[in-house]
Amino acid sequence: MTDTATRQPIRVSDSLAGPYIRLPVASLEKVRKLLLENNIPHWVEHHAISVDGRPPVIVINIGKAVDSRHVQELLDAA
Repeated sequence: MTDTATRQPIRVSDSLAGPYIRLPVASLEKVRKLLLENNIPHWVEHHAISVDGRPPVIVINIGKAVDSRHVQELLDAA
């Protein structure tokens, strides 16, 4: 799946808190639909952030037990 603002692939990142996806708000519903259809536990941060007039960005946190590589494969195939 491609980030509509940057035209770059949407990537899953890993942190100590667990995997997450940072994406433009415009792509949120498409990614959430993909996660829901594949029973991937996740939650969306409450605030979107826009810096220097760029499109607002939001974070989707993925459950810690989820394999981030699997989520990335789903995004790449979409």
